[in-house]
Amino acid sequence: MTVPLYEEERERRIRPDGVTHVRRRAFARDFPYQRGDHVVFGGPSTRGKTTLCFDLLEYVCSPTCPAYVAQSKPRDPVTESRSMELGFREVSEWPPQPKLGEMKMFGGQKPSGYLIKPPFGNLETDMEACAELTHELLMERYAAGASRKFTGGILVMDDTMVKAKVMHLDGQMVTILAMAGAMNLGMWSFNQRPTDSGRTSLWAFEQAKHFFFTKGGDARMLKRYSELFGENSNVALSVIPTLNDFEFLYYHRDRGYLCVVGAN
Repeated sequence: MTVPLYEEERERRIRPDGVTHVRRRAFARDFPYQRGDHVVFGGPSTRGKTTLCFDLLEYVCSPTCPAYVAQSKPRDPVTESRSMELGFREVSEWPPQPKLGEMKMFGGQKPSGYLIKPPFGNLETDMEACAELTHELLMERYAAGASRKFTGGILVMDDTMVKAKVMHLDGQMVTILAMAGAMNLGMWSFNQRPTDSGRTSLWAFEQAKHFFFTKGGDARMLKRYSELFGENSNVALSVIPTLNDFEFLYYHRDRGYLCVVGAN
């Protein structure tokens, strides 16, 4: 089993239960992500899933493997501020049209990510417009993935349940989870409960290579999470309830490696 190497001893420590605790920045820097990998963030809302996602994107995404962040809410302070911090280009259409001012802003280079959101503000049409825009993103990036010129990308599907059920994008997301990994197109899914996102939730748990779980939820949720850890299921059952706020239990399905990712 290969595990990440951390430069300084202070970046990690061993908990009393024997599980390694790694500081957030050190983990993000050494996150063993490969293009096309699917990722699941699990746990209740307001537990820091989106913040952790952007902490990882800071090190993972690039102009040749950009992030495509599909915003679903009229206001999403974490998504908006972190996208700006990372230099993502905000667009309200897909594919985006090149603009001279934006090309100058990015120095003629493609950005390492895009924040995709429609102009919100109309209760009657917001979800329909957002669904249409996200649908165009999924369709176009899936088609691009079939091209030999495609180098990689990450579809960040925060509010996965909303996209699957309210926006009726369940089928498109399932197809990407099942087939797009080989195209170097990864999907990062967010689930408050293991079964709350239609088929997308089920396929995300089946296809993902990387899992991040925070504490909270009922016994059924904890049991479902632990089942993904195979022979380490007892570790998951015992560790997840002990996590502090904004900490996550990480599991690499292929390597069998797990650790606690710190809140900072």
